[in-house]
Amino acid sequence: MKEVERGSRYGPPVERKPDGALYEMTPEQQREAAKLIRQNCCNYEKGNCIMLEDGDERVCPQRISYSVDCRWFRNAVLPLSPQLEADILKGILLKRCVKCGARFVPRSNRSMYCPACAAAERREKDKERKWNKRHPVRI
Repeated sequence: MKEVERGSRYGPPVERKPDGALYEMTPEQQREAAKLIRQNCCNYEKGNCIMLEDGDERVCPQRISYSVDCRWFRNAVLPLSPQLEADILKGILLKRCVKCGARFVPRSNRSMYCPACAAAERREKDKERKWNKRHPVRI
């Protein structure tokens, strides 16, 4: 009987490459990930992972590792930095904003604008649509 990999009570399993290997980080990406962990991970406390504590302190494995091996980091902390997430996973393609030219992680295949420009563009289109509604063309 084939065993199916399932997540534990801490969430889904860590994503892996098609060949089964963990995603690797460069030293620069690892430093940025460690900074992200120190600032945003709720399980990180004074260099230790409180999720792994079982009576004695355990060093946070994600902070010292060059691979993505912590479920909490992958599912809760890494999405806070879409640029780093895209760089590490490489499966997510970055797009260039039509308006400002900045690179961003698209939310769908139809995304054309970075989040900042998308909000501005939406306001402009809303303004134009409302103006046209209030001032219909009369012939």
